[in-house]
Amino acid sequence: MIGICGIGGGGKTALARAVFDKISFQFEGKCFVENIREVTNASFSGLQSLQERVLSSVLNDKSFDVGSIHDGKKIMKRMLCGKKVLLVLDDVDHLEQLEAFAGGLNWFKQGSRVIITTRDEQVLEHRMKWIHKVNLLSDLEAVCLFSKYAFGRDFPIPAYKDLTLEVVHYAAGLPLTIRVLGSFLCGKDELEWKDALERLKTIPLKETI
Repeated sequence: MIGICGIGGGGKTALARAVFDKISFQFEGKCFVENIREVTNASFSGLQSLQERVLSSVLNDKSFDVGSIHDGKKIMKRMLCGKKVLLVLDDVDHLEQLEAFAGGLNWFKQGSRVIITTRDEQVLEHRMKWIHKVNLLSDLEAVCLFSKYAFGRDFPIPAYKDLTLEVVHYAAGLPLTIRVLGSFLCGKDELEWKDALERLKTIPLKETI
């Protein structure tokens, strides 16, 4: 199991998705399970529905009906143990969520890979082979990323340089926030940028994550 840890908006999901897209062809079955924290908080049966999704995706069979989380564990262990699987569990915030999808290495065929993204490093104390901590972007990296989304190039248009630095300062190195703001401001004039910055100053950064 491989863990990716960092704060919300720090790029964990994007990194996991990039790895998934690059190596998924090497596996007999694959599934990228997004927003586990959100789904399980929104519905009492959220974990069960996600277990059904994993089974359906890996086995290419839409007929699964998991009666309980415990039943889902037994079915997954029994039916996936002969499959070389790539499984990404995105935004896990409780150990029980991880155990619902990957309770042990013997659940999958040798050579399988389970990648977990989380904001809580304690979740990764569960048999992780390797843990990668996602760091925030430097100012230079942030300007480059923002410019790609706002201007379609690696550096800002001269007339927007100071405004770009203000936006990047607000985003505090968070890749997701930088990408969202860059996309939003792309094609807008200077007055619209200034208006957006004034509104951003009234919104705590944590509310945008």
